[in-house]
Amino acid sequence: MNDAIRAAANALAEATDSDVLVYSGDIERPYDEKLLDEILAFPAKRKNVTLVLCTFGGNADAAYRIARCFQENYSRFTVLLAGRCKSAGTLLVVGANEIVMTPHAELGPLDVQVGKKDELVGLDSGLTVLDALSQLENKAFTLFEDAMLRIVQSSGGRVTFKTATHIAVELSKGMLAPIMAQIDPMHVGEVSRALKIGEEYGRRLSDISANLQEGALTRLVHGYPSHGFVIDKRETTELFIHVRDASELEQLLLKPLKGAVRNPMEDEPLIGILSEPRKETKNDANNAEEIGTGSTNAAPGSASA
Repeated sequence: MNDAIRAAANALAEATDSDVLVYSGDIERPYDEKLLDEILAFPAKRKNVTLVLCTFGGNADAAYRIARCFQENYSRFTVLLAGRCKSAGTLLVVGANEIVMTPHAELGPLDVQVGKKDELVGLDSGLTVLDALSQLENKAFTLFEDAMLRIVQSSGGRVTFKTATHIAVELSKGMLAPIMAQIDPMHVGEVSRALKIGEEYGRRLSDISANLQEGALTRLVHGYPSHGFVIDKRETTELFIHVRDASELEQLLLKPLKGAVRNPMEDEPLIGILSEPRKETKNDANNAEEIGTGSTNAAPGSASA
C-alpha cells in the first residue's frame, strides 16, 4: 500500500472515528473468511467502520456474513461507492447505516442469479423463469376468453355457453400444453428458493441498519427488468434513507485507489484494512486498569453480564 492511500485512510479514520477498509472484486468464499479474520484480529478497533466497496456481486451467503460482521463489531457501518456495486454487493450495502456515492457509483437489483437449465455455463436472473410463468398464465386466460366469446358470437346463440367453454378449454390446452411440458417444476422451485434467500438476508440486515425505505426490499428483489439494471444515486435515494455525496476526505481516499474502486479486481479481490489501528489513549489505559482490578460477585469460571 502506498503512502498516499495510508495517509488519506488515516485522515478519514481520525475525522470519523472509523476503521477504513477496501473490498474490490467478487464476493465469494473463502474471501469473506479473509476479511472477517482481519477485522476480528485488528487491534484497537475504532467505534465505526467505512468500507470502500466495488464488486459485480457473487455469493449471497458471503455478502451476508461480511455485512453482519460489520454490524456486530461496529456502532455505525458506512459504505463508500465510487463504481459498480451489483447483486451480492447490493445485499452487503443493505446492511450499512449510511451509503456514500460518487457520480460514478451504481447499485443493482437483488434478483439472485441461478444456473441456466441444461447448460454447463452461464447464469440467468431468477426472475426470468417466474416472468415466463406469469406470461404463460396471462396468455392461457386470453386464449380461453377470446375463443369462448368468438364461438358464442359466431354461432348466433346456437352453441350454449357450456359447450363454448369446453371447446375453448380444449383449444387453449392444445396450444399451450407443449410449452408447459417443457417447464421443470424442480427448476421453478430452485429459482423461487434462491430469490427467497436474498430477500430473507436483506430483511435481517435491514432490521439492524434501519436504512431501507418502506417497500424497498421487495422492489430490489422483484421490481427491475434485468439483473444488470443500473440503480444510480438518484434512484438509490428512493430506496435508502441515508444516502449522501462523498466528502472531501473521502474523495482524497478514492483518488489514489484509482481503478480498483471503479471496476472490481478480476483475478483476486483487493481486501484489506487501509487505516492504522487506533492509538491507545491514557483514558483507555485507565479504563482497562479499572476493569482489571474491579471486583465481581460472580463465582470463578462463571459468566457475568
